[in-house]
Amino acid sequence: MTQTGGRISCPKCGANNFDTVSMCWRCQTPLQASSMRPAVVERPGQVYQGAAPAMPMHIGGDMALARRSAVWLAISFPYFGMPIAWAFMMVNDREKQEIGQYCMKWSIVSMVVQSVLLWLACESLIPMIQTMFGGIAHIAAQNSGAGGGLGSGLGSGLGSGLGGGGLR
Repeated sequence: MTQTGGRISCPKCGANNFDTVSMCWRCQTPLQASSMRPAVVERPGQVYQGAAPAMPMHIGGDMALARRSAVWLAISFPYFGMPIAWAFMMVNDREKQEIGQYCMKWSIVSMVVQSVLLWLACESLIPMIQTMFGGIAHIAAQNSGAGGGLGSGLGSGLGSGLGGGGLR
C-alpha cells in the first residue's frame, strides 16, 4: 500500500482512502493494520512519533447560553434557523442534537407567528389598495365623460386645432 500525506491507496482497486479507515471505501477490501500506524515525522533537531493529538469530541460549554442563542436565531431568522438546526441534529453529540431540536421547535413556532402576521398585514392592506384603485377608476370615469376615454381629452384638443378653429 502506498501512503502519502494521510492517505492510503487500496492494493486491490487503487482507491484513495484516509489513513484512519480500516476498509477501502470503493471495494471494501480490508486495509493492512501496519499501514494504519502513524509514520515517523522527522524535523531538524527533533523526532516526533505519531500524528498530532485529535481534538476532544466534547468541549464543555454553557448549555443555557446555547439554548438562548438557538431561540434568538430561530425567532429572528427562522429560515436560517431550520437548516442550522438540521446540521446540529446530524452531529454525533447528544447535547448538540438537543440544541438542534430546540432550535427547530422555535423555528417552526416563529414561522407560524410570522406567517400569521404577514397574513394580517396583507388583510389590512387590501382595503387600502382597493380604495387607491377605486380613486383611479373614479378619475378615469370623470375623464371618460368629457371625451370618450383616458386619452381622448388630449386627442380632441389636437384634432380641433388642426381643423382651423382650435387655437385662437
